[in-house]
Amino acid sequence: MKIRYWTASAIALLSLSACGGRTGGVGSTPAPTPAPSSTPTPTNATLTDLKYSQSFSNDAAYLKGTWDKTTGTAIDGQAEAGSLNIDYDAKTSSYTVSSASRSLSFASADISSQDLDETVYKKTSGSQTDYLTLVSRPYSGGNAKQYVGMGYWQHNMTEGSNQSVEFASFTYGLPTQAAAVPRNGTAAYGIDVFGLVSMPGEEPLSFQGAGQFSVDFLQGIFDAQAYVTEYGLVTDFSAMGGGIEFRAGGSLSAIDGSFSGNAVYGSWNGQSSGSIAGRFFGPNGEELGATFATGNDYGMAAVGSLVGSKDASLKPVNQTLTAMTQEQLFYYTGEGVNGSLRWLNSETFDINMPSSDMVGGRFTINDKIASADPNFTAYAKSGDNGYGEQQVTLELYKPGAANSEVQMTYASFGHWTGTYGGPVSDYYFTYGFKTGDNYLAARTGKASYEGIAYGTGVNADASAKYDVTGNSAFSVDFSRQAFTGTLALKGTEQVTKALADFGVFNIDGALIARNSILEGGIDRDGYYGGSFWGQFYGHNAEELAGTFWVLTRAGQGDPLEVGIRGATVAKAR
Repeated sequence: MKIRYWTASAIALLSLSACGGRTGGVGSTPAPTPAPSSTPTPTNATLTDLKYSQSFSNDAAYLKGTWDKTTGTAIDGQAEAGSLNIDYDAKTSSYTVSSASRSLSFASADISSQDLDETVYKKTSGSQTDYLTLVSRPYSGGNAKQYVGMGYWQHNMTEGSNQSVEFASFTYGLPTQAAAVPRNGTAAYGIDVFGLVSMPGEEPLSFQGAGQFSVDFLQGIFDAQAYVTEYGLVTDFSAMGGGIEFRAGGSLSAIDGSFSGNAVYGSWNGQSSGSIAGRFFGPNGEELGATFATGNDYGMAAVGSLVGSKDASLKPVNQTLTAMTQEQLFYYTGEGVNGSLRWLNSETFDINMPSSDMVGGRFTINDKIASADPNFTAYAKSGDNGYGEQQVTLELYKPGAANSEVQMTYASFGHWTGTYGGPVSDYYFTYGFKTGDNYLAARTGKASYEGIAYGTGVNADASAKYDVTGNSAFSVDFSRQAFTGTLALKGTEQVTKALADFGVFNIDGALIARNSILEGGIDRDGYYGGSFWGQFYGHNAEELAGTFWVLTRAGQGDPLEVGIRGATVAKAR
């Protein structure tokens, strides 16, 4: 099913999601004497059998804009979160919907069409027409929701060959009380997604599809993804696949049954970034609903809603390194070279090294060895990839409470060492749950991160090799898409145990929002001396990790340069 293309051709503009419903205020006059207690106002048990008048909790997003009726294309558009009230009158079986700009009631006499999927109301006044659509059954199939509903309210105004449109997408219903929202365990919800996308010069499109919403109640985070199909509102155009999808991730409120975070909508017309806001519905969080609004610098705007029901047949996805319950494939990058690590269980993983002369493969509990540093898990094995027998050691930095230095949740790093033909080679890489592509494109403001660094240093003639440790700090300006940072590094020579203070290095670079990457140069005292490559991790860039290399000296009197390669992980303050 697709949204109706009403008479002209218009819908466009943004308005992100926000909580609707009426709230009380605090008066300035003394409180009157309490009246005798009265019988509580009855409330509805489900949306499928409304018996009483009620003002529904909701979340809403708006797309506002102008369409050219002659060409059937959008002129402009903007999406943003907004507020909305939706009230049901049991006596008249009517709904009153109110936004910041207008309020309108829809009664049974205004119904223009009705079936098992939806009820459509229509009201016309001069050149203005309003449509209210209340969805009864998910467009992708399945049974009607009991506690949450999806709706959209479209206001059209015709002026000559143009049509101005305000399209409000919302979810509403009977929310889960704060005390009844689960605080432990995980769950998966099957979701149904519907919305509208506009791009200047292009035909406006509706989209719909199905997906999964995974939630970790204990850690208070969620992840959502749905593959959708887009439909032209003027022609018979349709498209799917190739990145046409909806993605979101964020956190649960510790106060009530709501959640919010970053959202990305991938269209035939491109990628757009924004936010999502929603809540759980039903006595025990059996259902959920949310709205989202996204946009980009090219004028693309998209809004939509999703509703879902808990589904025991679905398995929640992994979201953190500290609570993995199923196989997980991580693609990692170290010094700009890619590889992969597949986590199979707490004692088994496969690692694919970036070069064929580096032995990787499966590591199990039988390969585990005692680590010289309790903050690492260490493995050792031998192998031959066709370049001769090689002794390999792999160290993985421990996430979570087992680490006494910094307790990472989403990001970690590894240190691979291997030998063949004599010398030992070192390779550092970072891995984990990366911040989603384009999640940070709409983010503004600044954030600071602090962490640790590890590395290996070798001087110019290989006569000295250092184990390097230190601290890291980063300042990220999301508005400017730029960052600065420092690495304070010290070393211990592996044979003589001589100490070296390599000093403080400055990092300056850019944030590439489309894939949440940090790239920068490293200098000290104004002289270029290395590079840094990093990645954000977590749904909202809660952590970052990266690899680096620098050239320096072990001391002022040392004539030989030391090349240091290493990795750093840091958490937002």
